[in-house]
Amino acid sequence: MKNEKLLLCAAMTLVMFLSVACRRSGEEKFKASELMAGLYSGQSLQTVERKLDMMAGSFDILEDRRPLPSDTRPPYRLLVISKKNSRVAGQTGELVLTFFDDRLMTTQFFPGDIAAARAAVESGQELKLAGGEAHIKPSTRVWVGKDESGRSYIGWIDKALQAEQDAWLKRYESDVNTGAK
Repeated sequence: MKNEKLLLCAAMTLVMFLSVACRRSGEEKFKASELMAGLYSGQSLQTVERKLDMMAGSFDILEDRRPLPSDTRPPYRLLVISKKNSRVAGQTGELVLTFFDDRLMTTQFFPGDIAAARAAVESGQELKLAGGEAHIKPSTRVWVGKDESGRSYIGWIDKALQAEQDAWLKRYESDVNTGAK
């Protein structure tokens, strides 16, 4: 009986050790990546509100996509908000923030003067938007673009978090299209 208890204790210790030491294949620890204006990917809406000194509800919700409560797929939320008259790198414009599962993934800044904003961002973040884009380690892409209405903006996206969102969509999007749960 004593040997059985000792063997059980050793087995439990081994299982606990292996569960801590091993990760599922492909699972990595999330590494926040600098976006803009002191914001980092992975920050929650509440953290971003504090950092930008925004009051809750002082922004427009452009999109808030999430499954119905009856949906059996893993949770998913895409929240896109807009704050007009925001200041980024000393420039004024509209700031659009995208959160994937309550983690900041993308920022887009639509300044009144794109050339001045670009110069300020390049200087402030010590990067060059040569060819219209640059990268910040570990996983941020910075670019200059135009939206569907032709407005110029500077964008920042965490490519690792975007890949996580893309993987979720690839895995479960067919469930959305077929109605499967």
